[in-house]
Amino acid sequence: MQKRITGYLFLVVLFFPAFRLQGQETINTSGPDKPLRIEIPARSTEETYRIVPLDTTGVLLFFKSVETIHDSLTKWYFSLYDKNLRLRWIKSVPVRTGLEFRDYCNENNKISFLFLAGEKTKGLTNTEMILTMDGFSAKFTAIENFLPEYVTEAKCRVSGDLFFAGYNIKNKPAHLQVVDLKSGKISDHTLTSSGTASVFTGFILDTVNSTVFATIGKPVSKNFTECILLKLNYSGTILAETTISAISPGWEIRTPRLILNNADEVLVLSMFRAVKSRSSGKSDNMNGSSGIFSCIVRNGTETDLRFRSFPELKSASHIIGEKDLLAMQKKASKKNKSSIEYAPELNILPHPLICCQDQVIFLGESYSPEYHSENMTEFDFYGRPYVSTYNVFDGYRYNNALIAGFDRSGNLRWDNSMEIRNLISPELVPKVMVYFPSPDTTVLCYSSEGRIASKIIRKDEVVEKLDFSTLDLINPEDKMITDSKNNMLSWYGPYFLCYGYQEIKSINASDKKRLVYYITKVRFD
Repeated sequence: MQKRITGYLFLVVLFFPAFRLQGQETINTSGPDKPLRIEIPARSTEETYRIVPLDTTGVLLFFKSVETIHDSLTKWYFSLYDKNLRLRWIKSVPVRTGLEFRDYCNENNKISFLFLAGEKTKGLTNTEMILTMDGFSAKFTAIENFLPEYVTEAKCRVSGDLFFAGYNIKNKPAHLQVVDLKSGKISDHTLTSSGTASVFTGFILDTVNSTVFATIGKPVSKNFTECILLKLNYSGTILAETTISAISPGWEIRTPRLILNNADEVLVLSMFRAVKSRSSGKSDNMNGSSGIFSCIVRNGTETDLRFRSFPELKSASHIIGEKDLLAMQKKASKKNKSSIEYAPELNILPHPLICCQDQVIFLGESYSPEYHSENMTEFDFYGRPYVSTYNVFDGYRYNNALIAGFDRSGNLRWDNSMEIRNLISPELVPKVMVYFPSPDTTVLCYSSEGRIASKIIRKDEVVEKLDFSTLDLINPEDKMITDSKNNMLSWYGPYFLCYGYQEIKSINASDKKRLVYYITKVRFD
């Protein structure tokens, strides 16, 4: 069943102190000015709507429907909207029932979608489908394949007609798969020898020299995972293997991010953590990090290793807390130790690295899992009541955004931060976006509670403090009740897309409340 989707136009300006956030300046002559916004009726926030920005071509919306074909195929609907959020076409594509969307990549408006079998899907535990869409002709093609086992995690990239997927199998070596999208030829390669278990953590492509730089984690002990950088050709042959060393055996490199300097040189930026605590010999936080690590891998050799603990950053008092920072510095000074030895462990979600002018921008968000307690009255064998207390996971609370500028050699040039307020997400995904209105100015922004928060910085200086602007609803009389699974995406130029689920109260309608999936276009000036 086709859903009715309507686009709206608006002429509303929301002023920042130095920038203004506004909608598309198009006048709706048929009535009052409206926000440039799409609303789709939703039954719950668990529906599968996703969007893919396609530069000035528009934005692609897709979701899994409840429609099936012969009980073996499920219809996925794909809709293209132009840059004014006007609907251009809708197509349905049959996907084998039980396959779940995992990742996508976009190269020159040729989008490749990766579908894999769900963990609890019977009979499809090793099924894979690569669906490719030409953004200009709206033509879909599909390739199906059978993988060795159930895949726990996968990421993909595309270079020309070659599709690359790095994926993990529980307690097995990480894999790299190469698919020729024209011929359908598939080759699969293990990334560690002798069947040693490893975890694929990321990769980049050198399209000029037809090589892949991939990082894997290889468990050495219960508490320690070794980080390895591999260089492979497009045929999957390993050309070089480099262990990213943290110098001290008590430090672990994690969540590495890569930037290609040239054919033989890669800049690695990652988090690092102290595996052993100062007293118990155990990690304070298995997911925590103590600071930022950088190194250069040149011709398979690691050089220029640098460690920067969080207390050493200029924005340390904001991301750690002024009181905690002073207490830590006092303790380190009293013991005559380095700040790294007493650095607090923070959960940091790093983004892919951003190249801007001659800088490499690191961006990450600190977060903490949040729970609430619930009580339940139960009865023992003799019928006597007792109260049982258990924790319920609410989601991940985002606390601060950390941004830092490095040169291509890994030298830290500046750092800054932004407070994140009242943002809890059931999924751990990047929330903060960046926009560069000029070479030396950066806007940090995120969407939450029907508003856009923004902060304007100039490297380590604050130009404008944290400010909030409200996202307009279609009708001025409407009132937002809840906002969930909200996010922002960079679109093209100064334009961004805000999206998520909102429960809206309508004053002048028979149906007083409605739950919608929304997409709103905004612009920074």
